[in-house]
Amino acid sequence: MRTNTPFSPGTRVVAYLRDSGGEDQELSVDQQENSIRSWCADNSLALTRVYTDAAAPGSSTVGRAAFQAMISHFHDPDCADRGVVIWKYNRFARDIDDAQFYKADLRRRGYVIHSLNDSIPDGLDGRFMEAAIDWMNTRYLEDLRADIIRGQHHLVEQYGALGGTPPRGFMRQPVQIGLRRDGRPHLVHRWVPDPEWIDRIRLAWAMRAEGKSYREINNLTRIYKSTAQYRAFFENQLYIGRLIFAERVIENYCDPIVDPDTWKAVQKMNTHNSQFEHLSGDNPNHPRRAASSFILSGLVRCAECGSLMDGEVTTGKGKRYGYYRCADQHRTGECKAAKIPQWALEAAVIQNLVDHILQEDNLKMLLANYENDQDQVRNQLKTQRDILAGELLTTKRKINNLAEVLSEDGLKSRALVEKMRQLEKDELRLIGEIEGLRDPENESPAPTITATVQSGQTMIDQLLASHDDAETKRVMAGLIDHIDAKKDGKKLIRGVIYYFFPSSGATAAKFMPTVECPRREPIYRHKFSWKY
Repeated sequence: MRTNTPFSPGTRVVAYLRDSGGEDQELSVDQQENSIRSWCADNSLALTRVYTDAAAPGSSTVGRAAFQAMISHFHDPDCADRGVVIWKYNRFARDIDDAQFYKADLRRRGYVIHSLNDSIPDGLDGRFMEAAIDWMNTRYLEDLRADIIRGQHHLVEQYGALGGTPPRGFMRQPVQIGLRRDGRPHLVHRWVPDPEWIDRIRLAWAMRAEGKSYREINNLTRIYKSTAQYRAFFENQLYIGRLIFAERVIENYCDPIVDPDTWKAVQKMNTHNSQFEHLSGDNPNHPRRAASSFILSGLVRCAECGSLMDGEVTTGKGKRYGYYRCADQHRTGECKAAKIPQWALEAAVIQNLVDHILQEDNLKMLLANYENDQDQVRNQLKTQRDILAGELLTTKRKINNLAEVLSEDGLKSRALVEKMRQLEKDELRLIGEIEGLRDPENESPAPTITATVQSGQTMIDQLLASHDDAETKRVMAGLIDHIDAKKDGKKLIRGVIYYFFPSSGATAAKFMPTVECPRREPIYRHKFSWKY
């Protein structure tokens, strides 16, 4: 039976179907296709193609592959089809701009767009009514968005309920807010700290507050598979119990995992590091400076312009030559400061340390700091052992489960056998890593411990002989805020060392107190000159 149609019998047409993934039968692409095929048969039309976007929103044409394929089909000069049949105009597009743009594009090319369920008269009045339908579809979409956002705000503010996956260290906790119409409990979920992750999360934040790199943190805590997620991790206020949701701040949303002091220390580091993205800047904590074998890297500054001095290595006649070079001089060439031989500057600073800083009172203070550091190391080792022990327990459980599957009669799966081999390798690796985590309490005393009964020169000699650049730099950073240095003439270095610990006794008069350091005690400066 022929119905109202703009096409003559025998015309070739295509169909476009779309649903949003809802359960409403009217939105089903199967129901749309059945109706369109029946309509085409009743009107003797040749349905040549069916373009289908299932579970695709109509708010945008982006991501609707079938829709874009249909438009490309009609752009083909050899296209023999004369139009497209749709269930309703809202299946074509709900956005008013998209709807009018693509419909105008097709019509200007001579194609017809026909809706089975929108009664549109011919002529100019029909276009007006069609525009009103496009406006109504867009209004519906905007109202729906507003209702959803309003509902989300209500659930968050009244019950703390959130959808989606919580950040690492949190889990979804069900909350019943009533009953559904069928009597089932109406459950929503709020985000709460996950007890299995709390120690690992706190360790990561503590390490970051101490200036550890993302790589060091991930190697110890294994929170993520890579370091890419840590920037957002260390900016998320949920870890101090504060939820940011749709520009709203909900204080005391959950129990904090991180204490306020640690949070502030990490944010201060984030702010500081964001100002220095390249090694050419003056960031003393740049990863390349932190990992440098130059023990004064990040501490020594150019006395001429104030820029940091970086380590530079050259070779000649098979020998290695190290220098401290002004970063600004290397970057712009404006500073004319000469580079300083590495061995000479480090020798000058070390001798100044021995002569003026490594006195008995200061060494006792260093020992107390060292012992406090060792306590932190022991706590970190315990946390890491617990993490590895948990992974080992999970791996053993997987091995046992897989062994039961493989023991079934007649089951010979190469993939399962390979999986078992990999799990056994993981088990051995985890056991080895756990055994390799030794408690520093059981190790021989480090050079800094015996320093209280030895001379400062002996301590420095032992530290340098160990070739432990990281430990040497840690000791230097614990004593020195920064150093201003320059080469004066061919064989003379002059500068000022800014210490945290002034010498006591007769040499105290050689030190001049300066400004208060924002990190700790006042800084004391001491001039030096070194001829080599």
